[in-house]
Parts: sequence; C-alpha cells; structure tokens
Amino acid sequence: MEDDDIAAGYCCDDMEVCLGAGPDAALFEHDSGLILLNAGRTERDGEEGDLLISVQFCPFCGTELQTDEDIDAALEAVD
Repeated sequence: MEDDDIAAGYCCDDMEVCLGAGPDAALFEHDSGLILLNAGRTERDGEEGDLLISVQFCPFCGTELQTDEDIDAALEAVD
C-alpha cells in the first residue's frame, strides 16, 4: 500500500476498489461521509427500502474506518 492511498482515505487496495465501484455497489461511501453496506431490501410499515449498515472496520484489513462518534455525528446531520 502506498502512502498516498492512506492520504486518499483508503486503508487498503481492496477497500479502494470497493469504494470506487460507485453508489450502487454493496459497499459505498454515502454523501454523509459514512461507509455503508447495503445488506438488501427490507419492508417496514408497508414501505420498502434498503437495509443500510454502517461499516466500522474494514472487512479486508481490519482498520477502523469510523468510530461510534463519527457514525452518530453523521446520522445526526442527515435529515
């Protein structure tokens, strides 16, 4: 891994590839800055939507990507 990868916000090459796949990928960076996993579709109160899970640690190298505080702050900022 190159130092410029870390500066670009990627912990490893695999994460860079995944996050570069775009917003329709299973693993993506939301506009809020959160890294999310689209775990599928769900229905609640008669409405269907995506089941999004925040990813705290890289599934490839184990690096902490965002803390509980980062996640809480980003969720508070989202309408």
